[in-house]
Amino acid sequence: MTPFLKTIRWILWKDLVIELRCRETIASMVFFALIVILIFSFSFSMDQQAAHDVLAGMIWVAFAFTGMIGLGKSFSAELQNDCLEALQMAPVSRGTLYLGKVAANFAFMFVVEILLFPMFVILFNVDVVEDLSLLLVVFSLATAGLAAVGTLFAALTVHIRAREVMLPILLLPMVVPVMIAAVEATKGALNGDPLSLYRPWLELLAIFDVVFTIVSFWMFDFVMDA
Repeated sequence: MTPFLKTIRWILWKDLVIELRCRETIASMVFFALIVILIFSFSFSMDQQAAHDVLAGMIWVAFAFTGMIGLGKSFSAELQNDCLEALQMAPVSRGTLYLGKVAANFAFMFVVEILLFPMFVILFNVDVVEDLSLLLVVFSLATAGLAAVGTLFAALTVHIRAREVMLPILLLPMVVPVMIAAVEATKGALNGDPLSLYRPWLELLAIFDVVFTIVSFWMFDFVMDA
């Protein structure tokens, strides 16, 4: 394994071990998302058809805002004991630090999404057995885009006192294309539409993932020096 991949694996492993010890990030994400899901459930309890029509949007509202909680905490551990400065001085490319953080953030968000999606299925009586694999593809592509951009902005706002407020303000306008494509692709999968009808949205998500990751990888070095 090359030093590049070893560094990414080390960053990912470090964040996973820290989370397994404290369980702070995933726990806060899950509790927040459960509250959002229950609010949606009570709001549409008397109109199942309306709930089904907007279910894809509700899913990604819950996933996006839950993901921002995890993104906001992604660099918080490095603020203690000058660990962030130590990582910056490490004899490795800062791009590897970025990719390691992206992998960790993706893992946290995807795990929470897998835990929460059954709640939508149960509360809104959705049949997803046949389209589950396609939904997982949509979730993976959209979460990768959120993690790629969110990790960059989490690093940009890590030293700001009001970073919990600034991160959503900066991040949400940037991920609007990802959110639109994710909602449309999820809606197509939930409705059982032929893949050809929403394949362009999946392709758009894949393109966004590649572009956002490359641009963020290139900008991460400048962000860390800011």
